[in-house]
Amino acid sequence: MIDTLIVGYGLAGFHLAWQLKTHNKKFLILSDPSIPPASRNAGGVCNPTILKRYSLTWNGLAFSEYARKQYTDLAQHINQDFFHELPIHRYFSSTAEHNEWYSAAQSPGLNHFLVPKIMTDQMPTMKRQSGYGSVQQVGRLDIEGLLDHFKQFTAASSFREESFEYSALKFKENGIIYKDLEAKRIVFCEGFSLKANPWFNYLPLNGSKGEYLIIKASQLTTTQIIKGGVFIVPLGNDLFWVGATFSPHDKTSDSTEKAKNWLQQKLEDLIQVPYTIYFHGAAIRPTVKDRRPLLGVHPEIRSLFVFNGLGTRGVLMAPLLSKWLYEFIEKRKHLPEEVAIERFENYFSSRKEPHA
Repeated sequence: MIDTLIVGYGLAGFHLAWQLKTHNKKFLILSDPSIPPASRNAGGVCNPTILKRYSLTWNGLAFSEYARKQYTDLAQHINQDFFHELPIHRYFSSTAEHNEWYSAAQSPGLNHFLVPKIMTDQMPTMKRQSGYGSVQQVGRLDIEGLLDHFKQFTAASSFREESFEYSALKFKENGIIYKDLEAKRIVFCEGFSLKANPWFNYLPLNGSKGEYLIIKASQLTTTQIIKGGVFIVPLGNDLFWVGATFSPHDKTSDSTEKAKNWLQQKLEDLIQVPYTIYFHGAAIRPTVKDRRPLLGVHPEIRSLFVFNGLGTRGVLMAPLLSKWLYEFIEKRKHLPEEVAIERFENYFSSRKEPHA
């Protein structure tokens, strides 16, 4: 018998597996190769600030401190660093924004990240020439590189590529049985696919579609993340992630010409260097009605758990959230009420019945 069966291998599934591994717990990850997680389509930015309205994300300082330490410790354990400390340069559209930036940089919380001094040096690659502000203690995680490396790094007995069959899950007094496997518990880290989960489909996981571009631009800088309407994130080899759109209504993973045109317009309002589009992608982010993650145990079946709803901040939040969930499961510590699924207990009556 193993301790935990993890269904889904994005940032949530990975970070939970890492918690289990560091505590010498036995686990198995089931990853459906036909459903790439939204994590693999993300830019990988680890940033607790909201630069559109100059505020911190919920619990942003604690999430940031834990995440940066976790990625440093992780690099030492696996002998490869997938987290790159990069400042974010927030380019202004006019000098009228300078006072707003300076004021935000003095405010509690934001003062840990926003540098008060406004940079006014002229950047020949940029169309905007009204200066920029710098965000420090942020960076980019190479999500695909990390997930692929951990898959190779961990034991073959801890990872399977196959789709999960809900009808094959059986329950016993102290755990679950899934096909040839017995485990103490199962944790669903399925992202937007949770909508099809017969035990957790009652949770208000709304989902929002995001489209992005990968461009090749040899003249753009690789030493910072650029923000100004869109994010421009260096990936290496002159490639940059540009994104992203936000659509709460379209639930397909198809890329659209409308979004492509919007992204290009935002990009060309910001930079003035030649580029070519290398790739245009889309994914459904697992966003929640109240914009908080979903952690906890099923109301009736105590061997069923969920870890979901990371939205656009998975790189930032998943490390600490995974610690909270591990301690909830193994040490019976209470989850913060902001993330515990008990806050949606009134939705439970609307669930669809599980497969027979």
